Amino acid sequence: MNHYHRYKGLVDYIAKNYRNAVEIGIGHFPDVAFALLRKGIKVFATDVKAYQHRGLKVIVDDVTIPDISLYTEIDLLYSLRPPPELVPYMEQLARMLSVDLIVKPLASENVSGKLHCHEGTTFSLWSSS
Repeated sequence: MNHYHRYKGLVDYIAKNYRNAVEIGIGHFPDVAFALLRKGIKVFATDVKAYQHRGLKVIVDDVTIPDISLYTEIDLLYSLRPPPELVPYMEQLARMLSVDLIVKPLASENVSGKLHCHEGTTFSLWSSS
């Protein structure tokens, strides 16, 4: 199922502002990562489970105890609908790497970060600068 239309604003924002991104917790929803790849953004994904998405590099990693060596040469971490208890670990990883973090929570969830709305898509942003 293609959910791209619901995330178009997020994809456009990332494509406009970043070159190398990592999606944390890809699961069964690779639409945003593939949309970014089509826009020329270098993307790979991580998850605690070994997911296979043809054409997308997915690495098994746990954001609560991340392998820092996996995240070289990136400028953005992002996650779609993560469990709220994992967001502080993502914030910590982003700070350690000096990169930005974007979280697109479920509509009913509230996470910290600066609230952004781009082309009708709302998400939270933590800036490394």
